[in-house]
Amino acid sequence: MSEKRFSPQVLRDREGEEGVAEGLREWWARLHGVQKEGVSPYSSGARAVLRRATGPDDALLSEGFRHLWFALPQGRRTSRDMRAWGAVAILLAEVDEHVPDRTFAAAMAAEREPAGSSSPVVSELRFRQLLQSRDLDEFVRRARRAVHLIDQRVDVRSLADDLLLWHREKSGYFAARPDHRLAVRWADAYFTRLACYQH
Repeated sequence: MSEKRFSPQVLRDREGEEGVAEGLREWWARLHGVQKEGVSPYSSGARAVLRRATGPDDALLSEGFRHLWFALPQGRRTSRDMRAWGAVAILLAEVDEHVPDRTFAAAMAAEREPAGSSSPVVSELRFRQLLQSRDLDEFVRRARRAVHLIDQRVDVRSLADDLLLWHREKSGYFAARPDHRLAVRWADAYFTRLACYQH
């Protein structure tokens, strides 16, 4: 097992698409008030509404979600995945800092302060419970807690990709290669990070 750079599974560009993962990161930046040349940020209330959302259905009615939904390529906007994208909007609204290549699973395994405690910020039990969530609403509740435990610092593309992959697998669509499945990817990243400080 080794630490790897973020490599999307669900957010990987399909034929006729370009920059889906980067577009998602740009949406996150605008939601957080970052202004780029020629592109203004979203209203300050858009993020607050998503942070107060009680679940994916609630998020679907928000301005922040609408900006995300219509920024996606047409082929990604399916009614089957709409609630999952609502969950993405909720979780990314909770993230304060985009840290490239700090995957969600590895961040959950970061060592708890003070250094030398030899325990992860998200316990193995919480980690397992998150992965085994029964439905999307439960996953969002548990993931929100995990995002706060990792100090709201993660690669937003990784967090979104993981949630979308969890949703895809919960809907019965599993990758043929085991190393492309969420449980394998998360276990690899989480336990590799744990091995860095637990002996």
